[in-house]
This record gives sequence, structure tokens and C-alpha cells, in this order.
Amino acid sequence: MDVKNLDLTILNIVNTWYENIQYGDAPDLFNFDFSQKKFRDRYLQKTGEFLKISKRVETMSFKKICFDLSSNYTVDESLVDEYLEWCFDNYDFFVKKYGSFTLSSCAQFAGEWNKEFLKFDFNNKITLSDLKDVDVHKNVFLSFEKYGIPLCATKLLVEKSASEEKLVEAIIVKLNDLTNSKENLSKLKNMLRVTVENAPYSSEIILHNYEKKLRSLFMYFNSEPWCPKC
Repeated sequence: MDVKNLDLTILNIVNTWYENIQYGDAPDLFNFDFSQKKFRDRYLQKTGEFLKISKRVETMSFKKICFDLSSNYTVDESLVDEYLEWCFDNYDFFVKKYGSFTLSSCAQFAGEWNKEFLKFDFNNKITLSDLKDVDVHKNVFLSFEKYGIPLCATKLLVEKSASEEKLVEAIIVKLNDLTNSKENLSKLKNMLRVTVENAPYSSEIILHNYEKKLRSLFMYFNSEPWCPKC
């Protein structure tokens, strides 16, 4: 096959590939031309550069954003606008996570986003006293996701009157078990992120030195902006 025919063959394959990327369950909820223009204008304002992608890729990216957001929310144009504004407001987050800020990276992250993401206040952290009425023992992993590992481990020690050494060992074993599936890794990521958000911890808190003790678990999330560089 000569070069010209090979180029045509590759082009046909690529075009077919794009046509077959379907987000058929995501309805056309709003006018893409209008939303695309808003994104292009915002991109130019933020970066000083024009958005340089094909119309086809641009449209597919918007459809992916709608499709992925629909797994958590009822999607309309106002929600998509809210998400895209959040993306621009957290420009540095995308640069750290994906290496650059693009419409494709915004589309890639849409399935992980929720309205509370990165809204934590470092000046108003959860403390052990906030857990005084929380029965950690009833659902350990759910408590870890909500309050972080060190505070809940300390509360659990009080509730169970256990050996600190054995409790920490058991917790680390169970956390390592969460690395066996994508769903469990997502739960582990939440636990570790909240753990970082509530740091630093005083010496009486179990796993106050979490960066060292949980280093092997943080390694799964090295690309996340909140992840300590162990």
C-alpha cells in the first residue's frame, strides 16, 4: 500500500473511531454551540490562547461531560456551566493532575467531580472532639472516608480499649485490602484525602505521622494534588 492510500486508510479509521464513541444515553440537553463559545472565551481569557481542537473533539468532550455528570446529578446547562467554572477556578488542580489544562482534561475529570470537592477549609478542621458522638465502630471505613484515618483510629481505640500497636497494624492490613479493586481504591482515596485535609495532628493522635506510616498507600495517588510527596 502506498503512502497516500495508507494516509486515507488511517483517516477513515480515525473518523470511524470518533463516530463510534457514543454517549447515547446522554441527551442533548443544551445548545453545544452556545456552551462551546462560552468555554472558548473563558479559555482565551484564562490562558491568553485560542482553544485549538477540532469541532468534533470539542463536541464529544461536551457530551462526555454531560454523560459523566449525569451519574451524580440531573444535568442541565446551569450544572455544566457550574462545573466548567469550577474547572477554571481550580486551573492549578488540573495542571498538577493532568500536566495541563484542556477541555479534554475537564471532560476526563467530570465523573469524579462533586459540588463539595476541594471546598474544605484548612482553618476549620475536624478535631477529635467533633467525633465525641460518632460511633466509629459501627462503620469503620465509612467513618474513615468522612473524618479521615487518624482521628477515627484514635476514637476507635477509645471505644474498643484495644492495644494501639495491634489496632494500627490491623487498620493498615485492612486499608491495604482496599487496593484490590477500582471501587475500593476510590474509597481509599477519599480516606487519605480527608486525612491530609485535617492534618497536622498532635502526638496523642494515632497515626499522627500518617505520611510515613501510610506511605505505601499514598503511592497509588501520586498524581493527586493533595497527595504528600513521600
